[in-house]
Amino acid sequence: MDTLILIMIRDKIKDKSYFESFLHKLEDIDKKTEEKISSGNVNPERIIPVRMSMINSLIRRMKAKYSLGLPIHTMLDEYNEALNLIEENWSGNNKFVGNNNEVLDQYSLGNYDSILWMLSIGYLLDVSEDGFKILVNAIDEDNVKDKLFEFIISAKIPLRPKIESESYKYGWELYGKLRKAIEADDKSKASNLVKTFLEKDWYKEHKNSGWYNSHVNRHDTYSGYWSFESAAVVKIMGLDDSGFIDNPYYPKDLVHQSPEPHKKKSFLGKLGFK
Repeated sequence: MDTLILIMIRDKIKDKSYFESFLHKLEDIDKKTEEKISSGNVNPERIIPVRMSMINSLIRRMKAKYSLGLPIHTMLDEYNEALNLIEENWSGNNKFVGNNNEVLDQYSLGNYDSILWMLSIGYLLDVSEDGFKILVNAIDEDNVKDKLFEFIISAKIPLRPKIESESYKYGWELYGKLRKAIEADDKSKASNLVKTFLEKDWYKEHKNSGWYNSHVNRHDTYSGYWSFESAAVVKIMGLDDSGFIDNPYYPKDLVHQSPEPHKKKSFLGKLGFK
């Protein structure tokens, strides 16, 4: 990991040395994994699953960078790497398989979170529309229709046609209050729904996720508990987040970003020399 200027650590569960070690470890694993693929040391039928695991690793690295307190823009390196992997490997490989091996037009919780976080972080980092469309194309190719996805997509691509209904055969019960928030006709009501979602629902709803309670995992798998989708909803709707700005799951710095400081020009620089 390159040496970077740190700001105050954002996570309250682990310390600076933990996240620095965590990032070094994942970066080393991802580098070695890529080298194995490039050198032909991964069986062809295993390449896509391995690249799927690398997408998850890159998302964890983004979360860890945010937790550590690194400048927001440093998350873009992992984000763009994850976009490339999604463009090449995602579509058709992550859909939920139901009864009788029926492939459904929906994602399992882990894959749902991965796409939702990529959409949310992409919006919050203001990535290019071309980059953002990689996610949109992957979702469309999988024929997955989801109102929360579409809410974030439409904020970035306003002319996108609205969906009439979601594609879930068995329904979708997670993110309930956040889904109500995006449909609320009153900002105060929407803000209260987001607050309740963060305080009561978000972490509890993920009790079956692999990262749940990872802060006590002896293998050091914790990268931070951040509800990026809540931050995206707040920013898109222009909600008042003062009632939950210090919630431990709310990545407030992605909503209230300070402009990157400009380097002062030297005397020669002011004269036009580089």
